[in-house]
Amino acid sequence: MPLSTALGGTPSCIMDGARLFAPNGLRRKKAGSSMRLCEHCSRRHWRAKINPATGLQVKHKNGNKVFVCIYCGHVQEEEHLFIPPKERIKANILYIDLEISKSVYYNYGAKVPSKYLRTDDLIQENYMLGWAASYMGNDRVWSQFVTPQAARAADESGIVKRLWELMDAAEIIAGHNVDGFDIKHCNTKFDKHGLPPIVDKKTIDTLKLARSKFRHESNKLDYLARWYGLSGKEEVTDNDWKAAMSGDKKALNKAEYYCRNDVIIGKGLLDKFLPIANKHFRFGAIKKETYENEK
Repeated sequence: MPLSTALGGTPSCIMDGARLFAPNGLRRKKAGSSMRLCEHCSRRHWRAKINPATGLQVKHKNGNKVFVCIYCGHVQEEEHLFIPPKERIKANILYIDLEISKSVYYNYGAKVPSKYLRTDDLIQENYMLGWAASYMGNDRVWSQFVTPQAARAADESGIVKRLWELMDAAEIIAGHNVDGFDIKHCNTKFDKHGLPPIVDKKTIDTLKLARSKFRHESNKLDYLARWYGLSGKEEVTDNDWKAAMSGDKKALNKAEYYCRNDVIIGKGLLDKFLPIANKHFRFGAIKKETYENEK
């Protein structure tokens, strides 16, 4: 028996010339993007079909919600397939870490009279030395750092697109101070190089979780990792960062290893924090090809 015959339903609206009104005089809104065009009149204005006994929206036996076309009264269910909660796969969480160079300014000695240095004295703004990223539940770590020539030219253009592609494919982006540092720096660099900022992603910030759920002596990643029995951060000195900015190949390799290790221990810390995050990261079926098809 067709769904429209089984569920019945009559339109609860009237036509007044070219305008469409509900019985109470209010316009009906379009349904969500999960609804197709009406199979009878090829329009797409729907209202929920309500069960008068329960006051709840009628659902098909497969779990799909049922709607009524407000033009012709045809009854139709949602387009997407319902995925029972027990069969859903956890959303893919991408853990990221950035390494940003220092900015270079002119200044009269070490003392700064005001709170900030003047932008008129800026010689070279900071740039992205490199990044590392990895999905939770997957051991593979991606990373990309500037070449020695690009470091000397402060040119990050060769490494930002790949990071943007990974972040755009992820459902959730995680990191230590990811909200206060990584996302903001990423969006600044993306915008600079003609890529749209990442603004519609959920995030998990382990620094915020450490501050809100615990009272550790320090909330630095190295301290927290060692406190939870994980390996600590690699040691990189200020001279190493200066050498990397000047294009020293060994220093850049050391910085990349340092960044990749931060991602590994950061993922371990996130594993410890997820049970107390008070968030349920189950969005439905995900495409594992996000990382399985990478070369």
